[in-house]
Amino acid sequence: MKYLLKTLIVFTIIFLALKGLLFIFDKGHQITYNVGNFKIEETLTTKDNNYYFNITHENFKINFQININYHKSDKIIKKLIYKNIDGYHCLLPIFNNKEILTDVLCLKNNEITYAHDINNQNIKEYLKTLNKYGYNQNNYKDSADPIKLSNTQTIYQDNFLENHYLAMETYKGLNLFNGNESTVKIFENDIYTKPISYFTDKYYIVADYTANYNFKIFHVVNIINGKQIDIRSYDDISFDSYIEGAIGTDIYLFDRETNQQYKISIEDESVTEFHDKNNLETYNGKWEKMTLSDAINGKTFNNYYTNDIKDYDKVDKVGNYYYMYQKENDHYKVYRADIQNKKIKTYLFNTTNPNNIIYLDDTIYYQNKNTFYYYQNASYKVITNTELEFNNDLSFGVYKK
Repeated sequence: MKYLLKTLIVFTIIFLALKGLLFIFDKGHQITYNVGNFKIEETLTTKDNNYYFNITHENFKINFQININYHKSDKIIKKLIYKNIDGYHCLLPIFNNKEILTDVLCLKNNEITYAHDINNQNIKEYLKTLNKYGYNQNNYKDSADPIKLSNTQTIYQDNFLENHYLAMETYKGLNLFNGNESTVKIFENDIYTKPISYFTDKYYIVADYTANYNFKIFHVVNIINGKQIDIRSYDDISFDSYIEGAIGTDIYLFDRETNQQYKISIEDESVTEFHDKNNLETYNGKWEKMTLSDAINGKTFNNYYTNDIKDYDKVDKVGNYYYMYQKENDHYKVYRADIQNKKIKTYLFNTTNPNNIIYLDDTIYYQNKNTFYYYQNASYKVITNTELEFNNDLSFGVYKK
């Protein structure tokens, strides 16, 4: 009897261990189920806790994604509230534990727009009726109070995200924002334009603008703690240079005067020759040959390169999404499409600077006129700098710890 009991205990332990291993190494699931009149295709990728939903109704299809840790649960949509309003198919998903994780999605002409971005009185009135489900319109409105730091700079501290470290260029150095605002002084005098400067990872790098025609020193600042180091080049580098881009903490620079590419390694605190004019390379998701003409004309890296989608001014492929930039008057409208279905796009926000975009998991930082925002289902202000009205060269960086 004791032997049988011991055997049962051993098999139970083995069974639980195997079950635990299967849970740990489970890469996700792909299932189909119905909620009311809707067919839901649910795909979970456990690597980034990404749930993708393709929802089919007899009159339309709609898709979206969320990033949340539901401990690998399936069939997490429990209810769908639907109404057709002035040609918009408006849908509110309700998840496990009656949670609402996204604003009402409204589909029209294969374009999804979140309800808070639609100026339609009938939709606004309809949203009020959803309070009984726990929906709150105010969750998608920016209500942070401005805090004026100077004559030119205002922050919205209530919107700052935990473990996100923000930095804003000044004429003498940097302002850092991470709960405790601080100033990093790099130069004694104002430097109004610093084209050889760059944010990458948790670092800001800038050429020594106290030199005259050539320089040998790069100043580097850690935007988490404000610590500075200098990286010295053995070669003279001309100010007729530009930063091509970065891969991690390695920055690549092209000197037009010498037709030489350099690699600046922050981790190794070194500057080395990367390629000469006969072997130039650029990076578009992979290293590719580059002509001398392209380098002289200022060709930069495209770490999010894709040619999957045409007819937009810019398209980035980031994780499970495409981000499409469409020029419209003095700004760009930004849309997102899922890689599983690029025909349906979701409007996100407007930006006046498509080259100053920072993708951090499910958060996007961007500039619109003189204000920097982040986007997480809605847009939230973080910093306004009126100097940007006169000098758009002031850049902005973010690091997520």
